Amino acid sequence: MRVTAMQEYGLRCMVQLAAHKKPSPLAVREIARREKLTPVYVEKILVNLRRAGLVKSLRGVNGGYIMAKPIGEVSVAVVLSALGQVDLGSNLCSRFTGDSAACVHSGDCGIRPIWGLLTRYIYGFLEQVSLEQLLQGESRVVEAIDRIGQKPRPIGLGV
Repeated sequence: MRVTAMQEYGLRCMVQLAAHKKPSPLAVREIARREKLTPVYVEKILVNLRRAGLVKSLRGVNGGYIMAKPIGEVSVAVVLSALGQVDLGSNLCSRFTGDSAACVHSGDCGIRPIWGLLTRYIYGFLEQVSLEQLLQGESRVVEAIDRIGQKPRPIGLGV
């Protein structure tokens, strides 16, 4: 599984916004300072999150960003999806072709369904973890994800 830098930093920016309890917006420069990122990069991330409907931007001298939804309703999966798909085997058939132009198993592959199911399980798991949970501290997050992990639920299988 590969998570992009934008997804990792985007999740961190969302945690900063989720932790911001004041009614005023959180400035891009402040998020950048806290996460040790450039304001330009944070702005790029937040624009994508705004387009996905996860944050709202407020302009002006005291402008910045606020959450668009309650933090308990925003899952890690939604944040990562807003910033690109988690790469777990997408394009494997075209990336690992050996000495051929296409994978020799492209017509009938017993491996491809494994990667598809694993991707659905990962997203199913991440869908069950909210920003609100991420604010509870590492030991509480570990407890919560251990409970979730005992009952894995893939997305799209009606389980």
